[in-house]
This record gives sequence, C-alpha cells and structure tokens, in this order.
Amino acid sequence: MGEISENSGEGFGPQTAFVGAVRGLLRPLVQGLVKRGVQLPQLIEELKSLYIEVAHEEAVRHGRVTQSALSVMTGVHRKDVKRLMDEGPGHNVPPAPATLGSKLAGIWMARAPFLESDGTPKPLFERRSDGSPSFEELVEEVSRDVRSRAVLDDWLRLHVVNRRDDGKIDLNTDAFVSADGEAEALHFFGRNLRDHVAAGLHNLDGQTPRYIDRAVFYPGLTAASVEKLRQLASDLGAKAIRDVNREALQLSTQDRTRGTGGQRMTFGVYFYAEPPEDLGELKDRGNKGTNGQAGVTDEAQT
Repeated sequence: MGEISENSGEGFGPQTAFVGAVRGLLRPLVQGLVKRGVQLPQLIEELKSLYIEVAHEEAVRHGRVTQSALSVMTGVHRKDVKRLMDEGPGHNVPPAPATLGSKLAGIWMARAPFLESDGTPKPLFERRSDGSPSFEELVEEVSRDVRSRAVLDDWLRLHVVNRRDDGKIDLNTDAFVSADGEAEALHFFGRNLRDHVAAGLHNLDGQTPRYIDRAVFYPGLTAASVEKLRQLASDLGAKAIRDVNREALQLSTQDRTRGTGGQRMTFGVYFYAEPPEDLGELKDRGNKGTNGQAGVTDEAQT
C-alpha cells in the first residue's frame, strides 16, 4: 500500500504534481460533463462510490477491511462508507439521481397543463406574465429556489429546448433519447480511456514490463498542416491497428484452443488538434512544464 504523504502546503511535492496532472486530465472530461448537463452533486456521489470500491479492493489485498480504514483511505465520511457498503456489490455504482432537468422534462412530457390533447408537450410561454402554461410555472413545479431564466438559458445552450419565432419554448424530446450507436460509442470511450490511464499509471508506478505510451506534440501549425498530419496519423494508425489485430486474432484463437488464455490487452491510437485559444492545458497550473514546447514523449521501455 502506498504511503500517505503529509503536505504542509509549501513546495511542490510528488502528490501535488500528480494532482496537477490529474487536473489537466479532468479538464476535457468536465467540459463534456458540463456540455451534457451532468451536475457536480451527481458526479460526487459516483466518485464516493468508486473511491470506496477501489479502496475496498486495496484493503482486501493488504489486510482487514473496516469502515474506519476505508474512511481514512478515501476521506469519505464513515456514514457514507457504511451506506455504500450496505448497498452491497450490486450497487457499487448507484443509479444517477434525478436531476432538476430530468424532473422538469418528465413533468412537461407527462402532466397537465403542459400537454397537448394528443399527449405531446405543449409549447410554453417563457414567463407567467406572457401567458399560461409557462416555462416559469414548469420550473416552479420542481423548485422555487431556481430562477427559470437560468434553467432556460442552460437548456437553450444544450439544445434541450428551442425558442420559436413567436417566442414560445418547445421541448426537444430527441435530446432525451440516445442517438443510434451512442451507447456503443460511450462504452468504447470509457474503456479505451480507462486502459490508457491504467497504462500510464502502470509506468508511473515503475511496474514492468513498461507499456508503450508515446505521443508527438507540436504547436504553431496551420490548419492545412494539421489536416495533413491528421491524415498521415490516420493512415499509419489504421495500419498499426490492422497489424496488431491480425497477430492478436491468431494468438487468441491459439490460446483459446489450448485453454490457457486468462489475460486481455488493448492497443490503440489517437489524434487530437485544437486552435490555440482553446488550449485548456495552458490554463492548468499543474501543466506548466510543457507549455509552448514541441517534441516526442517516450514512456515505453523494455
């Protein structure tokens, strides 16, 4: 089990550097969460559950598991530790709590006076003073502590609602239905990023053999140059995937036939580019070491 380091707030220790790196890693994920309307309280509950799950696995490997030990390891309050442990293995990831948005949409799509006679959501006036039923009245059905204009602005940003030419507000019911293939895309999004992070942590922990984790990064490029590099990376990456897949398929078939296969692997490639004004990493205090630089990272050693 790793040592617990005490930070006096002075200097820039390994734990601080690690948190800084994680902050940079989380930035695009938080951008995605905000864009999709996932609020902090929901994520905190998920993180609590995940912290307890991971800490429990770690404690089992190194000694007796107690609620106090898990609380110390994670910083999660003992009452929450008990609650999450009592929910059992089947509830390691709790169902997402109903957010303000989902409650509002549920009412709009299911309750009078917000429905048309055919059961479809009515276009709503923005304010009660404009007419009834209104978006303001809808929000008050769930909470009087939230300004309806703030909710409306956020929903317009997320394209959950549309403002018609006559000023009324339409609900975009498609915003609450997964697009074709989205579930599969999200599965691979989570799996691929999880394995990439795991490979990086494997190398940081000094485990062997070290896994390949290399990247080329260059600023100051034109859009045409980026497109040329994107196409080159796509062509080379596709070939690498085909070559590794061909060998992996052969070995997998062989190992399954022998009944000796008990491990899995992931090999992947990616390419990313963005305009300078969107470089979130430039704003991250934990990533000051590589700003404006170019080159090749090489974390793979044998």
